[in-house]
Amino acid sequence: MIGYYDGTAVRVNEPLQMNQKVIVIPIENEIDLEGSAAGGLHKYANPSLIEQEKDAWRKAVIKKHAEE
Repeated sequence: MIGYYDGTAVRVNEPLQMNQKVIVIPIENEIDLEGSAAGGLHKYANPSLIEQEKDAWRKAVIKKHAEE
């Protein structure tokens, strides 16, 4: 979904569903839109945490259900 900030609010080109969360990623120019969202967020990646992320969901589920 593409939109813009008009100085007061973020405006989108498509209607949003009720209770839909939206993450806004500012870009410098239209050329930045050519990549995927993952590609655009690559600059924020922390390579030292990639190995931990591979197993994070499984560990979180085990921890959650072990506490119940």
